Amino acid sequence: MKKKVMLKQKLLRISIVLIALFTAAIFFVTNIKVTNLVEKSVSLKLDNISNLGLDIIESKYSGDWNVKDGKLYKGESLIINDLQVLDAIKQKTGSIATVFLNDEKVATSELDSDGIRPIGAKASSEVVESVLGKGIVYNGTENILGETYAVKYVPLKDSKGKVLGMWFVGMPKSNIGSKDSQIFTMRISIVVISVLCGILGCVLLMLYVKKFLNDIDTLKVSFLESNSNGNKTQRKVVSLSLFLIGTFFLIWFTVQGFTIGNVVSNLENSNIKDRLNTCSQLGEMLIDETFEGEWTINYNNLCKGSYSLNNDTIIADKISSNTGLLSTIFMMDTRIATNISKEDGTKPIGAKVAGEIADTVLKQGEEYIGEITVADKKCIEKYVPLKDSTGQTIGMWSIGIERKVTAGQIRDLRKAISQISLLAILVAFGAFLILSVRFVSDIRNYNVCLSTRVSEESSY
Repeated sequence: MKKKVMLKQKLLRISIVLIALFTAAIFFVTNIKVTNLVEKSVSLKLDNISNLGLDIIESKYSGDWNVKDGKLYKGESLIINDLQVLDAIKQKTGSIATVFLNDEKVATSELDSDGIRPIGAKASSEVVESVLGKGIVYNGTENILGETYAVKYVPLKDSKGKVLGMWFVGMPKSNIGSKDSQIFTMRISIVVISVLCGILGCVLLMLYVKKFLNDIDTLKVSFLESNSNGNKTQRKVVSLSLFLIGTFFLIWFTVQGFTIGNVVSNLENSNIKDRLNTCSQLGEMLIDETFEGEWTINYNNLCKGSYSLNNDTIIADKISSNTGLLSTIFMMDTRIATNISKEDGTKPIGAKVAGEIADTVLKQGEEYIGEITVADKKCIEKYVPLKDSTGQTIGMWSIGIERKVTAGQIRDLRKAISQISLLAILVAFGAFLILSVRFVSDIRNYNVCLSTRVSEESSY
C-alpha cells in the first residue's frame, strides 16, 4: 500500500511548532533576565540601606567598636536595645536593623508576634561561619516571623581589625510587591504579544502555502532530483523557510519594542524612584547626625548648625560612597556643593535649578522627582526641601542617578534577548530545512502531493 503524504500540511505543522518553540524561548529568556534585573535592584536597595544605616551609626557615635565587660560599645557609647537609629531606619524604609555582639542580638528594631524585641537571639551557623569566622559580608534570604526577607550581614571590627559582632539589615520581600505585579504584567504582555504574532504568522503562512505551493502537484518530488519539479519544490520550501524567519523577526521585534521599550523601562524607572526615596530618607538622617543644629543662611552661606556647607562635599561624598548616587546641596535655587563633575572636571557650582523644580520645592515646600540634565548628564533626581526653624524653605538637597546607568542595564537586556533570538532563528531555520528534506526525499515509499485536496488512494 502506498501512502499519500500532504507535504504542505507537514511543512505547516513544522512551521507552527517552530513558531511556538521560538515564542517560548523568547518568553523564558526575557522572564529570567527581567527577574534578575529586579533581584539586582533589590540587592542595590538593601546595600544602600545597610551602608547608609551603618554610616548613620558611625556619625552618631564617635570612636571605634570595642567590648568592655562583655558588652558592645561604639567609642564610649554602650550599644543597648534602645538604639533609636534602628527604629528610625525601620520607620523610614520598612527594613529591620540589628546589631550583634558576636552571634547574639544586643539591639534590634525587630519585634516578635508579642511585640517584644528578641534580644539574645542568635544568628544561624551559616552566617556565623561567613561573617564572624571569615570576616566577610553575607547576603541571602531568611524567614522572619513567617515572612521572607532579603538580608545582609556586615562584620563589625575593632581598631585592630578583630571581628566583634555584626550589623544586620533585612528587607521584607513584600516591599517589592508592586514590582511583582509589574513582572506579572510583563509576563502576560510577552505571552499575549507572542501568541498574537504567532497566530498572525501562521495565518500568513497558510495563505502563502495556498497561493504558492498549490500549483505543484506531482507524485514524485525530491530535493535529490534534478528535474524541474524537484527544483521547483526545493525553491518553494526555501521560500517558506525565509517566510518563517520573517515571522520570527516579527515576534522578536514586537516583543523587544513593547516589553523592553515599555514594561521593562517602566519597571526600571519604578526601581530607581524607590531607591531614591529610600536613600533620600536615610540621607536626611545622615545629614542630621553629621551636623547638629538647624538650617540657616548666614552671610550668604547655607549652614547646618554652625557648619557652612558652601563648596563642601562631605555629605555628597559620603552619600556617593555609600550608594553610588549623585548628590547636590542648594541654597535657595543655587548649587553650592555637589559631587557632580563636568567633562572638564569642574563642578557646576552656582548653577540654577529649573523653574519647575524651584516652584515645587522652594515655593510649595514639596518634594520633586523627575528627569533633568545636569552638567550635560541626563539624570533622574529627587529634590527635598531644606527648612529653617520657622518652617521656611531656604534650600534643597538632591539625590540622583545618571540615565546611562539604567540605559546600560536595558541595553544589556536587549543584547541578551537578541542573542538568544538569533540563535533560535538559526536553529529553527536549520531544523526546518532538515525536516523538510526528510519529508520529501524518500520517493521510493511515498507519493507526494502538495495539493490542498485531501485524497486517499490505495493500490494493491
